[in-house]
Amino acid sequence: MLGSGGRLSYTEPFPNPSVSGRALAATSPEHRRLPQDFAFTDADGAGQSLSGLKGRVVLVNLWATWCPPCVAEMPDLDALQARLGGPAFQVVAVSLDRGGKAIVERWFDRAGIRNLAVHTANPADFPNALLPTSILLDKQGRVAWTGSGIYGWTGDEALATITAVMAE
Repeated sequence: MLGSGGRLSYTEPFPNPSVSGRALAATSPEHRRLPQDFAFTDADGAGQSLSGLKGRVVLVNLWATWCPPCVAEMPDLDALQARLGGPAFQVVAVSLDRGGKAIVERWFDRAGIRNLAVHTANPADFPNALLPTSILLDKQGRVAWTGSGIYGWTGDEALATITAVMAE
């Protein structure tokens, strides 16, 4: 969502949506659809896309270092990747920082983020992004769940939802 001055806006960290009653439950497989595809870059500078993530369950998180709720959520996403990351699951945190890879690498280092890979995208490609936004994709690349705001990614509800999608 565009905020005042044409800048990307973000959701406020209070109340925390994962605590305030918004459910984190996957859509049934028969109702899932492919997301709108978008491009991003990995740490090696290789181009990637959502459509190229098929084959495992993926939690895509759009975020930025200047976004307080995004920053607050990153340690939990890092812990989720450490706990479940592997051939069946991956967290793909895509930074929308204008400074690209260098900004994200410095921020990851200062914040102690050790399990997430650096992914970046051009923020101009997301003029209406509400940050943070997360998209849980099933193995077929379809949207199993999507939401904006801070979520407790290592909490029981999130882990149950993710592992249920992984078991499909």
